[in-house]
Amino acid sequence: MSDSHNVKADPRSPVFAHYPFDLTSNHDAGIQLGLVTLEADLTIESELRHFIGDATSPNISKSPTILHSRIACDDLVTAQNLTAMKGQFTQALGLFPTAHHFDVVGYGCTSASLLIGEDVVQSIIKAHIDVDHVTTPLTGARRALAALQAKHIGYLAPYVSEISEKMCQLLKADGLCIDAAGTFGEGRDSIVGRIDPQSILQALTALAKRSSTPLDAIFVSCTSLKCAPIIEIAEAQLGIPVISSNSAIAWDMARLSGLAVPASGKGRLFQQN
Repeated sequence: MSDSHNVKADPRSPVFAHYPFDLTSNHDAGIQLGLVTLEADLTIESELRHFIGDATSPNISKSPTILHSRIACDDLVTAQNLTAMKGQFTQALGLFPTAHHFDVVGYGCTSASLLIGEDVVQSIIKAHIDVDHVTTPLTGARRALAALQAKHIGYLAPYVSEISEKMCQLLKADGLCIDAAGTFGEGRDSIVGRIDPQSILQALTALAKRSSTPLDAIFVSCTSLKCAPIIEIAEAQLGIPVISSNSAIAWDMARLSGLAVPASGKGRLFQQN
């Protein structure tokens, strides 16, 4: 094997010219967003681009920068596995660029935000990186339902467990009435991320019919569920807003950072100020 250090220079090699360069200013950088994505999630990154990829930063008409990091987690959704993610934040956050300033960082797990605690997630992230605001799908959904002045809601989750029950209890504590709840009965994120959007649409229709009280909105809980293609269709058929975990976190990240987001194709939530 030849030693690369002993390779003689080829006289035919090009001579490289050196050119000067300038650095962009922080003002020209636009809004800086970060997303901590679950290892098994197949959906949230593309849906975040759907909801706010065409947004523009204030005053400079520049699209936001969205940087991603993945956090280790088990594919099987259990309270124990979700809570265990609390110990994985340091490694995941350490993979973001060193000393980078973020306007907003989102943590992309609805159920783990519930079990670990929204305030705890915020404290952990702020302790490790330079960020102005932190949000989660659960935080965004609670704020979105309040902005829509929803009272009677439907709740759809991919799995049935004590996690969904605890989330419904939290929403009830916010003053909401869960008038209809449904599930796909699936506990693996790798499978949930492959559920056909048309199946989600059919479930939303069936869920609305189950409620004895007219619903003000439906919340679809789980960032792995592919809701972006059917939210407007469902809203047109049901006549009420449909909020998904991904639409909620995207809306809240945009709101917190001051992004201007075109509302077309994204559901009624993005028509809120």
